[in-house]
Amino acid sequence: MRRTLTCAATAVLLVVAARAQAPMPAQDFVNQTAVANMFGVEAATLALSKSGSTAIKAFAHRIADDQASATSGLRRIVAKRSDVALPDRPDGRHLELLRDLAGRQGPDFDRAYVDSQRRTHQETATLMERYAKEGGDQELKSFAEQSLPLFRDLDRRARDLPAGP
Repeated sequence: MRRTLTCAATAVLLVVAARAQAPMPAQDFVNQTAVANMFGVEAATLALSKSGSTAIKAFAHRIADDQASATSGLRRIVAKRSDVALPDRPDGRHLELLRDLAGRQGPDFDRAYVDSQRRTHQETATLMERYAKEGGDQELKSFAEQSLPLFRDLDRRARDLPAGP
């Protein structure tokens, strides 16, 4: 019995390790990148109308421009292919973040916005880095390599935002 359990546990660990090392599917990368960009642009629009902070508004302007540009590059790649598609809207987690931000005002909005930007840009920079290293689709891998400096810069800028008043 003990030997059977040990063999089963080893098999599970091998399957988990193989999945962790498998390249991210191209559609997953496209979805995550597009959703992050949509969220960034929509959250920036909220920040431009709700924030009183000049630093946050400057960041939001930059985000709107940079992420719209990144989305345009991704759209050009996806437009000529039939094996991947862009999502129509952000996923549930990002929609909930947008609803939460929309319901906040003043310093409460600024704190929530900065927190969401720090998390999102760290996740996106990590996504770009991972796909640039391990991606299985050469065209998307090239996109990730070219976009990585932008998303690292946005991650750094998000971490530099003032956390509160």
